[in-house]
Amino acid sequence: MSRLALLLALAAAPAAAQPDLTAAPSRGPTEIRDAHLLAQPRLTLPALSPHTTRRGAWDFQVSALWANSFSWEQDVAGEEPKTRRFLIDGEALVLDARLRRGLTHNLDVGVRVPVQGRNGGTLDDFIDWWHRVAHLPDGDRPFFRQDAFRVEGLTTDGTAFSWNDQTGFGLGDVEIDARWRVRDGARSSASVAVVARASLPTGTGPFDGNGAGGGAQLVLGAPLSPSFDLYAAAGLTAQDPGPVRGVLYEPARAHGFLALEWRPWQRLSLVAETNAASRLVENIDGYPGLHWIVNVTGRLDIGRRTRLDLGFTENLLSQLTTTDFALYVGFGIRP
Repeated sequence: MSRLALLLALAAAPAAAQPDLTAAPSRGPTEIRDAHLLAQPRLTLPALSPHTTRRGAWDFQVSALWANSFSWEQDVAGEEPKTRRFLIDGEALVLDARLRRGLTHNLDVGVRVPVQGRNGGTLDDFIDWWHRVAHLPDGDRPFFRQDAFRVEGLTTDGTAFSWNDQTGFGLGDVEIDARWRVRDGARSSASVAVVARASLPTGTGPFDGNGAGGGAQLVLGAPLSPSFDLYAAAGLTAQDPGPVRGVLYEPARAHGFLALEWRPWQRLSLVAETNAASRLVENIDGYPGLHWIVNVTGRLDIGRRTRLDLGFTENLLSQLTTTDFALYVGFGIRP
């Protein structure tokens, strides 16, 4: 857990030495997705708050996620192995717009429209530097070509697959959701919500070929003190498994997250979140099943109705199945 301790320390570094203990508004976790190249087109369940948008009000958010994936399974590191079970190497850019509308005191609905891209990228040198500074495992990155895009390997029946020509931009799958708060604890006790989500097969270009999907979460938000809140959720997704360009996905996945929000100042929240999911891919030879990442985010109210989010992602245990490193920026207009 030394990695998690380091990330929490980095998140807390800008904060004041003595936090303001007045009851600052809770903001909850940011809806950051895992943009690993294999997970990028699929429906996932992000961290979020159980608190709904006020009745009759609109909430609008735009964001950009710049993510690097690097994972491999072969007999030796580098570009000339005798046996390569898989190599996932490249970068993803996700630009999305989310709009929410409060229908009643305890019910709101939303839509998410993502534009996605993937290519070889430019982050490899920076990530090598970050791993050296933070004393994190580098996954033998220096033995491989820098800033190259490769998604290739063997399926469990020995058939080769490759997405190496599937670069560029396209529309992702549009999502619609509804959040029903079944318990409103306000600022005195826990709040609970049920969130239902549907993914529509609207992808274009490199991101077409997915089937429809759906998911549901049970989300909890609980105040711990005037400056700390705890958030947690468990959920399931189901989606047409494909195959998509030779890759067969699991038809159902379990998802969960745990997040701690700290408000050192009235206008600032620092959120450390760990997000885990069960197996994503069914037929890639040797591909692991557990997906586990950490997101650390600062959420700053820059105006009465505007908010700026800045964050980053690190994988917690193994870079084989999740984003190795990602940077996130979001801008929101709220009621």
